[in-house]
Amino acid sequence: MKKLRNVPLTEISNLKKLGSSNMESTHYKVLVVDDEEPMRKLIVSLLSTKGHQCVTASNGLEALDKIMEAKYDALITDIVMPEMDGLALTKELSKHYQSLPVMIMTGHADEYSAETAIALGAREFISKPFSITEFIIRFYKMMRDHRGEKALLALSLTDELTGLYNRRRFFVLTEQCLKVAIRAKKRPLLLFIDMDDLKWINDHYGHNEGDQALIDFANILKKTFRESDIIARIGGDEFVVLLESTDEDGEILITRLYENVKDYNAKRSQRILSISVGTAQFDPKYPISTDELLSKADALMYAQKRRKWKY
Repeated sequence: MKKLRNVPLTEISNLKKLGSSNMESTHYKVLVVDDEEPMRKLIVSLLSTKGHQCVTASNGLEALDKIMEAKYDALITDIVMPEMDGLALTKELSKHYQSLPVMIMTGHADEYSAETAIALGAREFISKPFSITEFIIRFYKMMRDHRGEKALLALSLTDELTGLYNRRRFFVLTEQCLKVAIRAKKRPLLLFIDMDDLKWINDHYGHNEGDQALIDFANILKKTFRESDIIARIGGDEFVVLLESTDEDGEILITRLYENVKDYNAKRSQRILSISVGTAQFDPKYPISTDELLSKADALMYAQKRRKWKY
């Protein structure tokens, strides 16, 4: 029998006061997973009071389906559930959604240890019945720690000049994306883009102008593609864009990029930009590695560049 707890109205009232004065104002989208409806309603009520958006699932398999359909900032799960329990869910998430912070709740702390939960990828562990105030404090601590880790990671995985992802970050995100694509049968599209005349710009206008050209082109990429797309600078004059899924033809996307470059050049009297682009589509039926996908797009990009050299 699962341990549910009747929460005194005074504790909820105190929690509201605590939240209004001491807790952070950031709002999160949280997936709450528990096969007991009263517990789901309790967690949703507590988090909704703080302005967070909650979605519920009754077991691990249902939770995985919801995660594939939408993006979440955190997941709170019970352990003992039918179909897939919370530990199996956490282990699965650690493979494909490593950045998703997970809090585990259980009424069976004598059977399931915090050490086991943390080893499988959870960030927080709380035993039922619990103090509601403690639950909220633990939740916010988990989210603050997660934000801090993301900030530190961003410093090491961001290209200092352009603010785009660097090569390392590109590989980490792309490998995660391709794993999800195989499960969800999606077809991500990779664009490999080279700035044709960066060396010429550096030689004729100086490296400061060359750096500015890189920054300007990075801004064109940000303007052309969505925030959900993976945009990175992986070399001196080499950029990549991975569209997680698209129904648009690759040529349409490339045309849009060229039009934005053309608009940029039309406003300048000197130091215009020229690019070469190659694309590669990922097929979940015949999966390949990130390196192989990159090599395919790279080869097509250089083929286009060679055609330019003939003229």
